[in-house]
Amino acid sequence: MSGNRDPSYEIVLIQAGSGSYQVNGNQSRYQAGDVFFLGPSDRYSFKISQKTCFYSLLFSIPYVASLMPTAGQGWPHVVEYSVPLSGTLISNSSEQRSLRALVEIILAEQRLHGVPANSVVESLMKTILSLLDRYLAQHSVSESARLVSPSAFIQRVLTYIGQHITEPQLLRMENMAEVFNYSASHLAALFKQQVGESIQQYIIQYKLNRVATRLSLSTLTISQIADEFGFSDVCHLNKLFKRHYQYTPTDYRRSLAVS
Repeated sequence: MSGNRDPSYEIVLIQAGSGSYQVNGNQSRYQAGDVFFLGPSDRYSFKISQKTCFYSLLFSIPYVASLMPTAGQGWPHVVEYSVPLSGTLISNSSEQRSLRALVEIILAEQRLHGVPANSVVESLMKTILSLLDRYLAQHSVSESARLVSPSAFIQRVLTYIGQHITEPQLLRMENMAEVFNYSASHLAALFKQQVGESIQQYIIQYKLNRVATRLSLSTLTISQIADEFGFSDVCHLNKLFKRHYQYTPTDYRRSLAVS
């Protein structure tokens, strides 16, 4: 099973079974009870060893925005999610069951009433988003403390990129090589080996993903967004954004307004 999705978030809850999964080139094992959270730019696949049953809850960037009390506020770790998780999001079995129960109620509501959302579903989704935000915050702290294995090192690089995505000068290869005490060529090779794409490709895709979030959750102009993320001008942003999303930023924002 694999996923190539429109810009959206996804929760995958493993009910039974085992096998392996790969997210953006990083591979690990899964088992019953595991909970995975996938961001808008994540590419993933599951290789099933033992018959697997799972729940999948998919929700779009605009939908998250619609649940916020005011644009741009609430669930910052969900909205700004960028670093692929190296394992299950929730390890505590009782917390896994609690999240599964919330998802089951949402799915039951949709089956019974045949509508994508109602007040009950929206209330439950706000609870789920609050839980996810807390788990992601906890996971971020625990991941930053792991500095031993190469995969943990790459997590540090990804975190650094996320923290400085609006500061292009800090994301130049020579600067990153100095920050992490690696030669530029070694850092580039290690990153591509573990992530599956070059650092610059990852940075561009992540920037565009953040741009899509800004278009969804803010009223900033295209020019302001281009300036925030260090694009040389609006034309440069338009060209890259259309290449990745098949829309210009303006058309993308319009499509969200009518969806």
